[in-house]
Amino acid sequence: MNRTKRIATLAVASCLVIASCGSDDPADTEATSTTEAEPVATEAPVVTEAPVATEAPVTTDAPVATDAPVATDAPVETVPAVFPRTVEHALGSTEIAAEPMRVVSLDRSLTDPVLALGLDLVGYTTYQDPDGDLPAYFGDALADHAAEAEWVGDLLSPNLEAILALQPDLIVSSMVRHEAIYAELSQIAPTVMSESGGGGWKDNMRLVAEATGREDVAEQVLGDYEARAAEIGAAINEVADSPTISVVRFLGEIRLYQPVSFSGTVLEDAGLARPESQQDREDFILQISEEELQLADADHLFFTVYDREDAEEAFAELEARPLWQTLGAVQNGNAHPVVDDLWMSGVGVFGAHAILDDLAVTFGVG
Repeated sequence: MNRTKRIATLAVASCLVIASCGSDDPADTEATSTTEAEPVATEAPVVTEAPVATEAPVTTDAPVATDAPVATDAPVETVPAVFPRTVEHALGSTEIAAEPMRVVSLDRSLTDPVLALGLDLVGYTTYQDPDGDLPAYFGDALADHAAEAEWVGDLLSPNLEAILALQPDLIVSSMVRHEAIYAELSQIAPTVMSESGGGGWKDNMRLVAEATGREDVAEQVLGDYEARAAEIGAAINEVADSPTISVVRFLGEIRLYQPVSFSGTVLEDAGLARPESQQDREDFILQISEEELQLADADHLFFTVYDREDAEEAFAELEARPLWQTLGAVQNGNAHPVVDDLWMSGVGVFGAHAILDDLAVTFGVG
């Protein structure tokens, strides 16, 4: 049973128990934190829905995701979900009268927990991709919980009429995305806003769980992920002598990802060391110049190239220069291209497992 099926199966089983008891850079959600310099989303505009592989020339083959299992399929012990309930969130408090059955998510960092918790997603946005599909890495959860989901507009300008037509009983999004339309959304259905994505993805999971009465499910899903991260990280440290791991994004500029970023939290959960340039616990990224490229070096370098022509051309030019070859990771064959849409925009437990998949394949421990 693959990773996504295990998550979905766990959530579905848990939800049945609950029910029986009565129950101008949006795609990279790192920027949903107020700690980053950019006001909306952290990265250059990215298509946030379908996983996109790097097309730029690279020195190694990109790791292929595996079906590494979630740590456990143990049943979740639940207590009856009590409604009505009042949920405190980034923009105040919202009363939810009954268990939500039809959820609209306006940000992918909230779509991830909706699907991971086994909720039925009826509406979603994409970024500059009209009628775009949800990312394939959600796996079986798409068929199980989003088969009837409808596109309700672009991330930056959701269609309120389309949302209203779906008759949701809960809307979830992020404050930095949709604070300006919070009042209008709240007139359609109870609306809950997270403060950020990125490193706050576990808080997002718990917020959606609180709003839907699935707190126990959330803790089980997160616990399984954390156990798997620790297991894979321990194996990597054993076989590779506790290597340092650098995470870099090339998008015309060069960005080093810090421990509080999404990928940074996954590496930290795995107990993997970071180079000196990636120790900042205040900001998501450190932007460097090409002349400072040595700051990106580590025992292993995981890098993405943003899926845009100018970014791909800039990286191709950099890769052809001697400076790229001075990196120890490149010289040792340890520069690993990975999928930008997963490592930078796959904020949530599905994306976190995908990063663990890449790590396991790269080090041969999965």
